[in-house]
Amino acid sequence: MSKNLQRLLFGKFCSLFAASLFTFVAGLTVLRETSSGLQFALVLIAGTLPRIILSPVAGVLADRWNRKKIIVLTETFSALTLTVFAGYAFFFPIHTLHYMIVSAILTSLSTFLSVTLMSSLTRLLEETELQRGNSLISTISSISSIGAPMLAGFLLSFAPIDLFSLLPLTLFALAAIWNTRLTFRVLPSSAETTASFLTDFRDGYRYVFKQRLLTTLIMMALVLNFFFIAFEVMYPIILLDRLSFSPFQFGVIEAVLGVGLLISSLLLALPRFTIKRPLLTVFQSLTLLGVFFIIPILPLLGLIPVSWSFAYFFLFSFIEGFLVLRANIPLQLIVQRRTDPAYLGRVIGVMESLAMGIMPLGMLLFGYLSDYVSLSLLFSISSFGLLLTVGSGMFVLRQDLQAERSEQNPSLETEKTSTSAS
Repeated sequence: MSKNLQRLLFGKFCSLFAASLFTFVAGLTVLRETSSGLQFALVLIAGTLPRIILSPVAGVLADRWNRKKIIVLTETFSALTLTVFAGYAFFFPIHTLHYMIVSAILTSLSTFLSVTLMSSLTRLLEETELQRGNSLISTISSISSIGAPMLAGFLLSFAPIDLFSLLPLTLFALAAIWNTRLTFRVLPSSAETTASFLTDFRDGYRYVFKQRLLTTLIMMALVLNFFFIAFEVMYPIILLDRLSFSPFQFGVIEAVLGVGLLISSLLLALPRFTIKRPLLTVFQSLTLLGVFFIIPILPLLGLIPVSWSFAYFFLFSFIEGFLVLRANIPLQLIVQRRTDPAYLGRVIGVMESLAMGIMPLGMLLFGYLSDYVSLSLLFSISSFGLLLTVGSGMFVLRQDLQAERSEQNPSLETEKTSTSAS
C-alpha cells in the first residue's frame, strides 16, 4: 500500500466516522422525541438536499481549484460548525430545526470534500491501485457504519448532546491536519479548463450526456434512489416504532449493515477478486437487492416470530450491505476509467446531483405515507420498482454488456468470427 493511500484512508476514516456519529444521533434523537416519520424525513432531507444542489458546483471547483486546499478547508469548517453547535447546545435546548441546520451545513461541506476526493483518486493512486483504493475507502466507510451507531447509541445514553459533539469535531480537526500530507500528481488531458466558471459548469453536463453509458446509469440511479429512499425512511420506523427495538438494538442492526459493506469491500481489495466485468456486476447486484427489498415486511405480516426478529434483521442487514457495496465499486470504476481526467470532478458532481435529485421527493413522500399507508405495501411497491428499473437498464445497455463479455472472452469472439467466415 502506497504512502498516499495510507494517508488518504486515515483522513477519510476520521471524516466519515465524525459524520456518521452526528448523522445517527440527529436522526435517532428526532425520531425518538417526536415519533414522526415526517420529521425524521425532514432531517434526512436537510442532510441530502445540499448535496443535490451543490454537487455540480463542487465538481467544477474540483477541476479548477487546488484540490488539497478544498479537502483541508472543508474538514476545518466541519470542525468549526460542530464547535458552534456544541456551544449553543450547552446553553439552549436543541430542536428538530437545529439538527436540520447543522445537517445541511455538514452535508454542504461534505459534498465539496467527497466530490473532490473521489475525482482525485486517479491523481493520488496508480491505475493498479485504483480498485484497491476504492474498495478500502468503502472499507473505511463500512467501519464507520459499524462503529459509529454502536458508539453513538452508547454515549447518547449518558452524555448530553453538547458533550457528545466534542468527539466528531475532534475527528474532523484530525482529518484536516492529516490531509495536508496528501500529494497529487498531474495527469495528461485532452481538455483545458476555461476562464469561465459557467462554461466549465455547462461543459460538465454536455460531456456526461454525450456518453450513452453514463447517461443510462444516471437515469437508472435517479429512479433507483427514489425507491432506495423508502428503505432509508421506513427501515428505522419498522425497527424502532413497529417492532419496539431499543436504540442499542437499532444501533447494532445499523452496524451489521456496515459489516456487510466491510466484508464486501475487503474482498474486493484483494487481487483475486478483481472485477473483470464491472457493468454485469452492477446489474447482478442490483437485481439481488430488488429481490431482498421485500424481506423487511415479513415480520410485519406475522410470518416471522417476534422472538426471531432481531436475528432476522441482523442477517438481512448484513446481506444488504454486502450487495450494496458489490454494486457501488464497479460503478465507480466505470466512471473513473471512462472519463477524461479534466472532466472527472464535473462528471462525478453531475452524476451525484442528478442521481440524488429525486431523493427529497422520495423522503417527503415515503415519510408522509408511512404515517398513513401500510409499510408492507410501500415496500412491495419499492421492490417491484427496483426490479423494473434494473430490467429496463439491462435492455438499454445490452450491447455494452455483450461488448464487455466479448472483451473478457476473446477466444469466444474469435470462434464466432471464424464461424461466420466459414
